[in-house]
Amino acid sequence: MSRSALFAIVLGLAACSHTAEPATPGTGSAAPADPKPSANGLDKDLPKLAERALALYQGVASAFAAAGTDCAVATAKLDALAKEFADVIAANDKVLHDHRAKEMRVALEPHQKELDEAAHAIMDGKTLATCSSDKKFENAFDRLMEPP
Repeated sequence: MSRSALFAIVLGLAACSHTAEPATPGTGSAAPADPKPSANGLDKDLPKLAERALALYQGVASAFAAAGTDCAVATAKLDALAKEFADVIAANDKVLHDHRAKEMRVALEPHQKELDEAAHAIMDGKTLATCSSDKKFENAFDRLMEPP
């Protein structure tokens, strides 16, 4: 996967647009997340969804900072984050499906500075540059950053 494609995925939630194909279930290093995790009403509470989305991005940035260039560690951390933030992934998918991307962008506006910082930490760190060609890492990243 190219660095520009990964950048599009990273910024996908903040921009509420997804341009890459979802990962094929079962191709990552761990069991895939439930294909239809419950959004648990998070899709109706866009300010809360925005807060959780920010936490997701910050979690990825922290995971990458901790993993450095160790792709196996980064992949494991992404898999754990996918489980922890399954509600965010499902809610974002629901919001996009319901054509409420504009509403989501409005909800994300108060967090834009922090989202940008996290996205830059993800994109500019060594992990993405080193691991983007690792298939297990790529699949874990896609599962986390794209809707099911």
